[in-house]
Amino acid sequence: MPEPSDADRRKAAQLDPAFADARLIDALERGWEIGFRCQYCGTGKTWRRDTMLGRARRYLNCTMAQIQARLPCPRCPGRMPIMTMSGVVDPGDAERRRWATISLLLDAGLNPTDYGYGWTPPGRQAG
Repeated sequence: MPEPSDADRRKAAQLDPAFADARLIDALERGWEIGFRCQYCGTGKTWRRDTMLGRARRYLNCTMAQIQARLPCPRCPGRMPIMTMSGVVDPGDAERRRWATISLLLDAGLNPTDYGYGWTPPGRQAG
């Protein structure tokens, strides 16, 4: 079987637009697990909550498309991994998820306002 062309690799790595625009902090809030698979050597890895709050915390404000473009394979110099998402797309009460995420960020020593989780006192406008 012939080696895939660059166009074939780009097509295989193409993300669904809704997933491509989601930030990693959104994945953390929704409880998603993000899977990566190298197109060159086949190495796979999964980012769960602990990874997102640990070594991948610098990517929390990045979209999935930005992460995909930046992430090299840990085993070979391959780029543009195939990314997948597993988890529930809409797991229910958004307000409860939001506060749970704020608590997670605080427990990890991160400032929730850096990721768009601010609180504005009544009578004031966010700005």
